[in-house]
Parts: sequence; C-alpha cells; structure tokens
Amino acid sequence: MVLRDGKAVHLSLDERTGSGFVSQDLYLHGFFSASIKLPADYTAGVVVAYYMSNGDMYEKNHDELDFEFLGNIRGKDWRIQTNVYGNGSTNVGREERYGLWFDPSEDFHQYSILWTDNQIIFYVDNVPIREIKRTEAMGGDFPSKPMSLYATIWDGSNWATNGGKYKVNYKYAPYITEFSDLILHGCAVDPNRAVIIKM
Repeated sequence: MVLRDGKAVHLSLDERTGSGFVSQDLYLHGFFSASIKLPADYTAGVVVAYYMSNGDMYEKNHDELDFEFLGNIRGKDWRIQTNVYGNGSTNVGREERYGLWFDPSEDFHQYSILWTDNQIIFYVDNVPIREIKRTEAMGGDFPSKPMSLYATIWDGSNWATNGGKYKVNYKYAPYITEFSDLILHGCAVDPNRAVIIKM
C-alpha cells in the first residue's frame, strides 16, 4: 500500500500473503537508502528485506546486495543480516549478522547501500557496518550487473529466527513494516538494453 503523499509505503504480512515492491529502473552502481520502521511486538519468523538483485534476469549467475531483518522475540536484541552475491556466488560476502544498538520497531532508521565498481558499503543511520573492497582474486564474483531495488515482507518461519526455532504467530498479524525517504541515486540502465550473459 502506498500512502497518499507518495513518499511512504506500508508492506504487510498475514496468513494469506506477504508483500513487496520493486523499482521501475535497473541500476548499475549508486547510493540506495530507505528509512524503515519494523513491525513491533512478537515478530519471530517475519523476514523484512531491503535489497538489490537481478535474479529475475540472471537465474544461475545473479548479483544481490541484502539487508535482512530476521524477526525478533520481545525483550531480545535485534540483529540485522547482510548478504553479497556476485555472479551467483557468495564467495565475496556470505551473510554476516550484526547487533543493532536500538529497537528498529520503535522508530524509523536509515539503511543504505553504496555500490561502486570497486567497493560496497552497508550503512545503518550513516554508520558503516560492513565494507567489501573489490580485489583481483574475486574475478567475476564481485556484483557488476545492473540490479533493481526491492523491499519485501514474508514468512521465514523455517529458518529466520534462531534457525527456525521460533515461528510466525499469526495472532499478532497483520505485521506491518513502513518505508519512507527512499533514495535511489544510481546510474539507471534501460532494461531493454541490459545484456543478459549466460554462464
């Protein structure tokens, strides 16, 4: 659901369906940011993701840059997970998890990705939490193909919270996450002219 001012989006999850949105453009490098407020209360198993991907164009050799929130149990500290896929491989940056120094369900916080041809930096409230620099050894495993920006909320009960120990409890549904202040400062690429490389 897009709010009236066109500047904020609410995504919800209930027993029937999750939800998401995707950018109209593909981007090759840039700075991508959103202010996000997560669902409150018991959110075990609820996955909120804010990420870039080209998996719909490159099934076997896609690139991806992820922020993932893996649900939470009341009273526990929140953790965020980042992933980097390059050319279908996670050799460059398999998931890493970080503790957050705030409760992301109480207020909006900014999550940003800077992606250039030689580095990737993930930021939380303008604090860099992860940096990956391109090296020669990475070869084609550094993300280098145009990607779209996505945001989703879905049921990850089988793995998300404590390895799947805690599941989504739909008595707390609908789970609503809010996105605002979206920034897509990137080099837009015409999807009709994007070259698909089969490897």
